[in-house]
Amino acid sequence: MTMTEAQAINTTFLHDHKINDKESSETTGSNFHIPPPAASRMKGGNANTKRRTVQVISKSIFVDNRPNKNSDSDSGKFTEGSTFWKRENINYLEFTFYKIVLAELFFIYGIFRYFQLQYNKSKLKIFDLLYSPSNTPQLIRQDVIKLNKIPSRLAVILEVKPIGDVGGGLKGLLNDASELVCWTISAGVKHLSLYDYDGILQKNTDELRNAIFEHLSIYYGPANVPNYAVRIPHFNKVFYNKKGYGDGKGKVAIEVSLLSNRDGRETIVDLTRTMADLCSNKEMNINDITVDLIDTELKQLVGPEPDLLLYFGPALDLQGYPPWHIRLTEFFWEEDNNQVTYSVFIRGLKQYAGCKVNVGK
Repeated sequence: MTMTEAQAINTTFLHDHKINDKESSETTGSNFHIPPPAASRMKGGNANTKRRTVQVISKSIFVDNRPNKNSDSDSGKFTEGSTFWKRENINYLEFTFYKIVLAELFFIYGIFRYFQLQYNKSKLKIFDLLYSPSNTPQLIRQDVIKLNKIPSRLAVILEVKPIGDVGGGLKGLLNDASELVCWTISAGVKHLSLYDYDGILQKNTDELRNAIFEHLSIYYGPANVPNYAVRIPHFNKVFYNKKGYGDGKGKVAIEVSLLSNRDGRETIVDLTRTMADLCSNKEMNINDITVDLIDTELKQLVGPEPDLLLYFGPALDLQGYPPWHIRLTEFFWEEDNNQVTYSVFIRGLKQYAGCKVNVGK
Protein backbone atom coordinates (compact mmCIF):
# COMPACT_ATOMS: atom_id res chain seq x y z
CA MET A 1 0.00 0.00 0.00
CA THR A 2 1.38 3.40 -0.98
CA MET A 3 1.57 6.49 1.20
CA THR A 4 -0.95 8.20 -1.07
CA GLU A 5 -3.57 5.54 -0.32
CA ALA A 6 -2.86 5.74 3.40
CA GLN A 7 -3.26 9.51 3.34
CA ALA A 8 -6.48 9.11 1.38
CA ILE A 9 -7.91 6.97 4.18
CA ASN A 10 -7.10 9.63 6.77
CA THR A 11 -8.40 12.49 4.63
CA THR A 12 -11.60 10.69 3.70
CA PHE A 13 -12.23 9.58 7.27
CA LEU A 14 -11.70 13.01 8.80
CA HIS A 15 -13.80 14.69 6.10
CA ASP A 16 -16.75 12.31 5.98
CA HIS A 17 -17.08 11.11 9.56
CA LYS A 18 -16.22 14.10 11.73
CA ILE A 19 -19.32 15.09 13.71
CA ASN A 20 -20.09 18.43 15.28
CA ASP A 21 -20.88 19.11 18.93
CA LYS A 22 -24.63 19.09 18.35
CA GLU A 23 -24.62 15.65 16.75
CA SER A 24 -22.27 14.37 19.43
CA SER A 25 -24.59 15.52 22.22
CA GLU A 26 -27.51 13.74 20.55
CA THR A 27 -25.74 10.41 20.08
CA THR A 28 -23.79 10.20 23.33
CA GLY A 29 -24.66 10.75 26.93
CA SER A 30 -24.62 9.20 30.38
CA ASN A 31 -28.13 7.87 29.82
CA PHE A 32 -26.71 5.40 27.28
CA HIS A 33 -24.08 4.08 29.67
CA ILE A 34 -25.12 1.54 32.30
CA PRO A 35 -22.55 1.35 35.12
CA PRO A 36 -21.91 -1.93 36.94
CA PRO A 37 -23.87 -2.58 40.17
CA ALA A 38 -20.86 -1.76 42.36
CA ALA A 39 -20.54 1.64 40.73
CA SER A 40 -24.28 2.32 40.96
CA ARG A 41 -24.25 1.57 44.68
CA MET A 42 -21.75 4.38 45.28
CA LYS A 43 -23.94 6.93 43.50
CA GLY A 44 -26.26 7.29 46.49
CA GLY A 45 -29.66 8.89 46.12
CA ASN A 46 -32.95 8.80 48.01
CA ALA A 47 -34.39 6.05 45.83
CA ASN A 48 -32.06 3.37 47.22
CA THR A 49 -31.70 4.24 50.89
CA LYS A 50 -31.08 1.44 53.41
CA ARG A 51 -34.31 2.22 55.26
CA ARG A 52 -36.45 1.93 52.16
CA THR A 53 -34.74 -1.30 51.14
CA VAL A 54 -35.45 -2.90 54.53
CA GLN A 55 -39.09 -1.79 54.43
CA VAL A 56 -39.68 -3.19 50.96
CA ILE A 57 -38.12 -6.56 51.79
CA SER A 58 -39.98 -6.84 55.10
CA LYS A 59 -43.36 -6.15 53.48
CA SER A 60 -42.73 -8.54 50.59
CA ILE A 61 -42.03 -11.49 52.92
CA PHE A 62 -45.63 -11.81 54.13
CA VAL A 63 -47.38 -10.93 50.88
CA ASP A 64 -48.72 -13.89 48.95
CA ASN A 65 -47.70 -12.87 45.45
CA ARG A 66 -47.76 -16.36 43.98
CA PRO A 67 -49.24 -16.52 40.48
CA ASN A 68 -52.86 -17.60 40.22
CA LYS A 69 -52.98 -20.82 38.29
CA ASN A 70 -56.59 -20.35 37.17
CA SER A 71 -56.02 -16.87 35.81
CA ASP A 72 -52.86 -17.98 34.11
CA SER A 73 -54.63 -20.98 32.63
CA ASP A 74 -57.36 -18.78 31.21
CA SER A 75 -54.82 -16.57 29.55
CA GLY A 76 -52.86 -19.53 28.30
CA LYS A 77 -49.64 -18.40 29.98
CA PHE A 78 -49.36 -21.04 32.72
CA THR A 79 -47.17 -24.04 32.02
CA GLU A 80 -46.55 -26.91 34.44
CA GLY A 81 -43.14 -26.47 36.10
CA SER A 82 -42.30 -23.30 34.14
CA THR A 83 -41.09 -21.59 37.31
CA PHE A 84 -40.28 -22.81 40.80
CA TRP A 85 -43.05 -20.78 42.44
CA LYS A 86 -45.81 -22.20 40.20
CA ARG A 87 -45.59 -25.70 41.58
CA GLU A 88 -48.91 -26.90 43.01
CA ASN A 89 -47.39 -28.49 46.15
CA ILE A 90 -46.04 -25.18 47.49
CA ASN A 91 -48.54 -23.73 49.95
CA TYR A 92 -48.53 -20.30 51.52
CA LEU A 93 -46.43 -21.27 54.57
CA GLU A 94 -43.80 -22.97 52.49
CA PHE A 95 -43.77 -20.05 50.10
CA THR A 96 -43.29 -17.62 53.00
CA PHE A 97 -40.53 -19.80 54.47
CA TYR A 98 -38.51 -19.63 51.25
CA LYS A 99 -38.90 -15.87 51.11
CA ILE A 100 -37.69 -15.53 54.72
CA VAL A 101 -34.62 -17.63 53.88
CA LEU A 102 -33.85 -15.45 50.88
CA ALA A 103 -34.30 -12.30 52.97
CA GLU A 104 -31.93 -13.66 55.62
CA LEU A 105 -29.33 -14.41 52.98
CA PHE A 106 -29.76 -10.88 51.63
CA PHE A 107 -29.26 -9.33 55.08
CA ILE A 108 -26.23 -11.51 55.80
CA TYR A 109 -24.62 -10.48 52.53
CA GLY A 110 -25.61 -6.86 53.18
CA ILE A 111 -23.90 -6.92 56.58
CA PHE A 112 -20.81 -8.50 55.02
CA ARG A 113 -20.69 -5.84 52.30
CA TYR A 114 -21.16 -3.07 54.87
CA PHE A 115 -18.12 -4.14 56.87
CA GLN A 116 -16.16 -4.73 53.68
CA LEU A 117 -17.06 -1.23 52.50
CA GLN A 118 -15.97 0.32 55.80
CA TYR A 119 -12.73 -1.65 55.71
CA ASN A 120 -11.92 -0.53 52.17
CA LYS A 121 -12.72 3.10 52.95
CA SER A 122 -10.55 3.00 56.09
CA LYS A 123 -7.73 1.50 54.06
CA LEU A 124 -8.06 4.24 51.45
CA LYS A 125 -7.95 6.94 54.15
CA ILE A 126 -4.75 5.44 55.54
CA PHE A 127 -3.19 5.42 52.08
CA ASP A 128 -4.24 9.05 51.61
CA LEU A 129 -2.35 9.94 54.77
CA LEU A 130 0.73 7.93 53.77
CA TYR A 131 0.85 9.33 50.23
CA SER A 132 0.31 13.07 50.38
CA PRO A 133 2.21 15.13 47.77
CA SER A 134 1.15 18.46 49.32
CA ASN A 135 1.32 20.16 45.91
CA THR A 136 5.07 19.51 45.82
CA PRO A 137 6.64 17.96 42.68
CA GLN A 138 9.74 16.95 44.66
CA LEU A 139 7.73 14.61 46.89
CA ILE A 140 6.13 13.00 43.85
CA ARG A 141 9.53 12.49 42.24
CA GLN A 142 10.79 10.84 45.43
CA ASP A 143 7.90 8.36 45.24
CA VAL A 144 8.52 7.66 41.55
CA ILE A 145 12.31 7.43 41.60
CA LYS A 146 12.06 4.24 43.66
CA LEU A 147 10.18 2.45 40.88
CA ASN A 148 11.89 0.19 38.37
CA LYS A 149 9.93 1.61 35.46
CA ILE A 150 7.18 4.09 34.74
CA PRO A 151 4.65 4.05 31.91
CA SER A 152 5.45 6.03 28.80
CA ARG A 153 1.75 6.66 28.23
CA LEU A 154 -0.87 6.91 30.93
CA ALA A 155 -4.65 6.86 30.48
CA VAL A 156 -7.33 7.81 33.01
CA ILE A 157 -11.10 7.32 32.91
CA LEU A 158 -12.99 10.19 34.54
CA GLU A 159 -16.70 10.75 35.11
CA VAL A 160 -18.82 13.68 36.13
CA LYS A 161 -20.23 13.36 39.64
CA PRO A 162 -23.56 14.92 40.69
CA ILE A 163 -23.33 18.61 41.51
CA GLY A 164 -24.29 18.02 45.13
CA ASP A 165 -21.46 15.53 45.73
CA VAL A 166 -17.89 16.38 46.73
CA GLY A 167 -15.97 17.18 43.56
CA GLY A 168 -19.14 17.12 41.49
CA GLY A 169 -20.16 19.06 38.42
CA LEU A 170 -17.96 20.50 35.69
CA LYS A 171 -15.75 22.29 38.20
CA GLY A 172 -14.98 19.04 40.00
CA LEU A 173 -14.19 17.28 36.72
CA LEU A 174 -11.80 20.07 35.69
CA ASN A 175 -10.14 19.98 39.10
CA ASP A 176 -9.60 16.20 38.89
CA ALA A 177 -8.20 16.44 35.37
CA SER A 178 -5.84 19.28 36.33
CA GLU A 179 -4.54 17.44 39.39
CA LEU A 180 -3.83 14.39 37.25
CA VAL A 181 -1.87 16.52 34.79
CA CYS A 182 0.26 17.91 37.65
CA TRP A 183 0.91 14.45 39.09
CA THR A 184 1.77 13.06 35.67
CA ILE A 185 4.26 15.84 34.86
CA SER A 186 5.90 15.47 38.27
CA ALA A 187 6.17 11.70 37.76
CA GLY A 188 7.97 12.18 34.44
CA VAL A 189 5.24 10.74 32.19
CA LYS A 190 5.10 12.59 28.86
CA HIS A 191 1.70 11.48 27.55
CA LEU A 192 -1.65 11.48 29.35
CA SER A 193 -5.05 10.50 27.93
CA LEU A 194 -8.14 11.75 29.75
CA TYR A 195 -11.31 9.89 28.85
CA ASP A 196 -14.84 10.88 29.81
CA TYR A 197 -17.83 9.17 28.26
CA ASP A 198 -19.78 12.28 27.26
CA GLY A 199 -16.80 14.24 25.91
CA ILE A 200 -17.36 17.09 28.38
CA LEU A 201 -13.64 17.89 28.52
CA GLN A 202 -13.57 18.15 24.73
CA LYS A 203 -16.41 20.68 24.84
CA ASN A 204 -14.74 22.76 27.57
CA THR A 205 -11.18 22.88 26.28
CA ASP A 206 -10.56 26.53 27.23
CA GLU A 207 -11.74 25.96 30.80
CA LEU A 208 -9.52 22.87 31.05
CA ARG A 209 -6.46 24.75 29.78
CA ASN A 210 -7.03 27.50 32.33
CA ALA A 211 -7.54 25.00 35.14
CA ILE A 212 -4.32 23.16 34.23
CA PHE A 213 -2.41 26.45 34.21
CA GLU A 214 -3.75 27.41 37.64
CA HIS A 215 -2.82 24.06 39.18
CA LEU A 216 0.63 24.04 37.58
CA SER A 217 1.17 27.55 39.00
CA ILE A 218 0.53 26.14 42.47
CA TYR A 219 2.94 23.24 41.94
CA TYR A 220 5.76 25.04 40.08
CA GLY A 221 5.10 28.72 40.68
CA PRO A 222 3.58 31.23 38.23
CA ALA A 223 6.95 31.99 36.63
CA ASN A 224 7.92 28.34 36.05
CA VAL A 225 4.78 26.79 34.60
CA PRO A 226 5.79 23.95 32.23
CA ASN A 227 4.56 24.04 28.65
CA TYR A 228 1.74 21.62 27.87
CA ALA A 229 -0.39 20.69 24.90
CA VAL A 230 -4.05 19.67 24.88
CA ARG A 231 -4.94 17.50 21.90
CA ILE A 232 -8.36 16.44 20.62
CA PRO A 233 -7.66 13.57 18.18
CA HIS A 234 -11.23 13.32 16.91
CA PHE A 235 -11.21 16.90 15.64
CA ASN A 236 -7.50 16.92 14.80
CA LYS A 237 -6.87 19.98 16.99
CA VAL A 238 -4.00 20.86 19.31
CA PHE A 239 -3.98 23.69 21.87
CA TYR A 240 -0.89 24.92 23.69
CA ASN A 241 -0.84 26.21 27.26
CA LYS A 242 -3.42 28.61 28.63
CA LYS A 243 -5.52 30.52 26.09
CA GLY A 244 -3.69 33.72 25.19
CA TYR A 245 -0.58 32.72 27.17
CA GLY A 246 2.43 31.24 25.43
CA ASP A 247 0.61 29.61 22.52
CA GLY A 248 3.89 28.90 20.74
CA LYS A 249 4.55 25.38 19.54
CA GLY A 250 7.69 24.86 21.58
CA LYS A 251 8.82 21.83 23.52
CA VAL A 252 6.09 20.65 25.88
CA ALA A 253 6.46 18.79 29.17
CA ILE A 254 3.28 16.77 28.59
CA GLU A 255 0.74 16.10 25.87
CA VAL A 256 -2.83 15.64 27.12
CA SER A 257 -5.23 13.82 24.78
CA LEU A 258 -8.97 14.17 25.33
CA LEU A 259 -11.03 11.12 24.40
CA SER A 260 -14.72 10.28 24.57
CA ASN A 261 -17.10 7.48 23.66
CA ARG A 262 -16.99 8.71 20.04
CA ASP A 263 -13.35 7.61 19.81
CA GLY A 264 -14.17 4.00 20.66
CA ARG A 265 -16.28 1.55 18.70
CA GLU A 266 -17.77 4.25 16.45
CA THR A 267 -14.32 5.20 15.17
CA ILE A 268 -13.59 1.57 14.30
CA VAL A 269 -16.93 1.28 12.49
CA ASP A 270 -16.35 4.52 10.56
CA LEU A 271 -12.85 3.44 9.55
CA THR A 272 -14.24 0.12 8.33
CA ARG A 273 -16.87 1.89 6.25
CA THR A 274 -14.27 4.22 4.77
CA MET A 275 -12.05 1.31 3.74
CA ALA A 276 -15.07 -0.49 2.26
CA ASP A 277 -15.98 2.59 0.20
CA LEU A 278 -12.40 2.94 -1.06
CA CYS A 279 -12.36 -0.72 -2.08
CA SER A 280 -15.74 -0.50 -3.82
CA ASN A 281 -14.55 2.56 -5.78
CA LYS A 282 -11.35 0.73 -6.82
CA GLU A 283 -9.28 3.31 -4.96
CA MET A 284 -7.82 0.65 -2.68
CA ASN A 285 -7.00 -3.02 -3.02
CA ILE A 286 -8.71 -5.30 -0.50
CA ASN A 287 -5.48 -7.26 -0.08
CA ASP A 288 -3.84 -4.12 1.32
CA ILE A 289 -6.15 -4.11 4.37
CA THR A 290 -4.11 -5.70 7.13
CA VAL A 291 -3.99 -5.59 10.91
CA ASP A 292 -0.91 -3.38 10.73
CA LEU A 293 -2.73 -0.91 8.48
CA ILE A 294 -5.75 -0.72 10.81
CA ASP A 295 -3.44 -0.35 13.80
CA THR A 296 -1.59 2.52 12.12
CA GLU A 297 -4.80 4.32 11.14
CA LEU A 298 -6.37 3.99 14.59
CA LYS A 299 -3.20 5.28 16.23
CA GLN A 300 -3.34 8.34 14.01
CA LEU A 301 -7.05 8.88 14.64
CA VAL A 302 -7.15 8.13 18.40
CA GLY A 303 -3.59 7.85 19.63
CA PRO A 304 -1.12 5.16 20.72
CA GLU A 305 -2.04 2.45 23.19
CA PRO A 306 -1.46 3.43 26.86
CA ASP A 307 0.78 1.36 29.09
CA LEU A 308 -1.36 1.91 32.20
CA LEU A 309 -5.06 2.70 32.60
CA LEU A 310 -6.35 4.13 35.89
CA TYR A 311 -9.99 4.21 36.90
CA PHE A 312 -11.08 6.08 40.01
CA GLY A 313 -14.26 4.14 40.65
CA PRO A 314 -15.57 1.36 42.93
CA ALA A 315 -15.49 -1.31 40.20
CA LEU A 316 -13.66 -1.45 36.89
CA ASP A 317 -15.89 0.16 34.29
CA LEU A 318 -14.26 0.94 30.94
CA GLN A 319 -17.27 3.07 29.87
CA GLY A 320 -16.70 2.42 26.18
CA TYR A 321 -12.97 3.24 26.20
CA PRO A 322 -11.46 2.51 22.76
CA PRO A 323 -11.15 -1.31 22.80
CA TRP A 324 -8.40 -1.44 20.18
CA HIS A 325 -6.08 0.57 22.45
CA ILE A 326 -6.12 -1.62 25.57
CA ARG A 327 -4.85 -4.94 24.25
CA LEU A 328 -1.66 -4.85 26.35
CA THR A 329 -2.68 -2.18 28.85
CA GLU A 330 -2.32 -2.70 32.60
CA PHE A 331 -5.43 -1.77 34.63
CA PHE A 332 -5.61 -0.44 38.16
CA TRP A 333 -8.50 0.65 40.36
CA GLU A 334 -9.40 0.50 44.05
CA GLU A 335 -12.56 -1.26 45.17
CA ASP A 336 -15.19 1.02 46.79
CA ASN A 337 -13.27 4.17 45.82
CA ASN A 338 -15.00 7.01 43.96
CA GLN A 339 -12.53 9.89 44.41
CA VAL A 340 -9.54 10.99 42.35
CA THR A 341 -6.70 10.74 44.87
CA TYR A 342 -2.92 10.73 44.66
CA SER A 343 -2.71 7.48 46.66
CA VAL A 344 -4.54 5.59 43.90
CA PHE A 345 -2.37 7.29 41.27
CA ILE A 346 0.96 6.35 42.85
CA ARG A 347 -0.17 2.83 43.74
CA GLY A 348 -1.16 2.34 40.12
CA LEU A 349 2.36 3.33 39.07
CA LYS A 350 3.79 0.90 41.62
CA GLN A 351 1.67 -1.95 40.27
CA TYR A 352 2.84 -1.18 36.74
CA ALA A 353 6.48 -1.12 37.90
CA GLY A 354 6.10 -4.64 39.27
CA CYS A 355 4.15 -6.19 36.40
CA LYS A 356 5.62 -8.26 33.60
CA VAL A 357 4.18 -7.96 30.11
CA ASN A 358 4.55 -11.01 27.86
CA VAL A 359 3.98 -10.23 24.21
CA GLY A 360 3.28 -13.30 22.08
CA LYS A 361 4.37 -13.76 18.51
